[in-house]
Amino acid sequence: MRRGIVLDERYELDQPLGRGGMGEVWRAYDQLLDRRVAVRFITFHGGDPDEELIARFEHEARNTAWLEHPGVPTVYGRGEHRDERFGRCLYLVMQYVEGVTVTHLLDAAGEGLPVGWAAFIAAQACAVLGVAHQRPLVHRDLKPGNLMLCPDGSVKVLDFGLAVALGPADVRLTTKGVGGPGTPGYCAPEQLYGDPGPQSDLYSLGCVLYEMLTGEKVFGDGNPYAVSRAHEVEEPLAPSALNGIVPPDLDDLVLELLAKSPEERPAEAGDVYERLLPFITELEPLGDAVTAGPAPSRLYGALMAGVRIAAAAPRGPAASRRRAEPVPLPTLLEVREAREQVGMLARAGRFAQAADRLSQLVEPAALALGGDDLEVIEMRAELAEALFHGGDHRRAASALRAAVAALAEWHGPDDERVMRYREWEAECLVKLGEPARALRLLEALAAELDEDADRARRLGLLEKTGRLLLALGRAEEARPPLTQAAAGLAVLRGERDPAVLELRALLAERP
Repeated sequence: MRRGIVLDERYELDQPLGRGGMGEVWRAYDQLLDRRVAVRFITFHGGDPDEELIARFEHEARNTAWLEHPGVPTVYGRGEHRDERFGRCLYLVMQYVEGVTVTHLLDAAGEGLPVGWAAFIAAQACAVLGVAHQRPLVHRDLKPGNLMLCPDGSVKVLDFGLAVALGPADVRLTTKGVGGPGTPGYCAPEQLYGDPGPQSDLYSLGCVLYEMLTGEKVFGDGNPYAVSRAHEVEEPLAPSALNGIVPPDLDDLVLELLAKSPEERPAEAGDVYERLLPFITELEPLGDAVTAGPAPSRLYGALMAGVRIAAAAPRGPAASRRRAEPVPLPTLLEVREAREQVGMLARAGRFAQAADRLSQLVEPAALALGGDDLEVIEMRAELAEALFHGGDHRRAASALRAAVAALAEWHGPDDERVMRYREWEAECLVKLGEPARALRLLEALAAELDEDADRARRLGLLEKTGRLLLALGRAEEARPPLTQAAAGLAVLRGERDPAVLELRALLAERP
């Protein structure tokens, strides 16, 4: 990259802001709107990215763009660029944010931050996570370098979605550390072997809060593998053991966030936010990181904090008698045309738009054609797929469940889509922070499969079950399904297959 390059005939690179393992961040100017922007380049030193990675990057860019919150930099666009040095690069164009990261704050202090500031920063991160987890959108790489304190005192959570977009599909612990999205020292135990959920972000936040309070990482700065294993098996010291002024209730909260099992951590980010508020008292000056005096965002925030919306008054008789406008019912031809249009949207990766269109149409179509009509059932299945691929896992879980019931009536419980949707529902439950429910679903599905006819799917389910058991801290129970999966895959693909070797290594790492 170099100064003066113009991306997409619009964004002119000005100066580099930082470099990291994933690439470079540049300040640039939007020539069309005459404003500063930030451009994050994703570079690939090993060659051009494959199409699967590009598709995942585009998907996560859309997910991140969905997250509209003052605590997250706005995504303006994405694209590709051919660089002289790095070759083919991906990039995101984002809101330009001025400020300092928590990493820089800790380095400048040489110790922990004041208790009030630590709670203040963590509470703002919770406010962002609370919104993201509703989708759920999981950060997966929350760390001091991804929290930026702005001059007005607001906190921005950086790099939402990039960790998952650019890492392997499966997270795994290797002798070099975490072989996937995440940073050793901040990853939850379940993130080392399974698919992380919202509680994984809360664990990472606990690591950051611990470091802000004590100036020390939870388990030090050693070998990445050793640090990751320590997070899995060792109990941390209480923050007060390193900083005697940490209040007991805050001590307890940090240790709850650092619980090994997701189910033992606070239920959601909003709960953590409420428990942090009592520790945010009069904030002392923090060097020149935050400016004193009024700022527009503070004035706006003070007003919004005082808003209390009363419950709507009961509707009077006159209002209740007002007739609703009848909903026009579509014809069979209109339903089929709409499904064709939605299919085009889905093939273009515009899943949110496809899901919105289907959501508007499916109930009128059911009224017109009947809820058990095959066109309506297929429409519900397409809605479930659009929600799943679009990352709206909360709505997708129930939509998939309904689609499974309807499709099983038409095609039988052994139908390929029925099986696939049940697997997808389990994936949604993991992302929603319900691994125990996901495990029950996977175990039931594996038990129903014919061992010979569905061997590949059954082996995949055994592997997923074993990894999920590892994520839940049930290592002894995880060994049998992982062993069966490794043996079965070795028969199908050979002992030197990468998936077989990875499972063998995973089993060898377990005592």
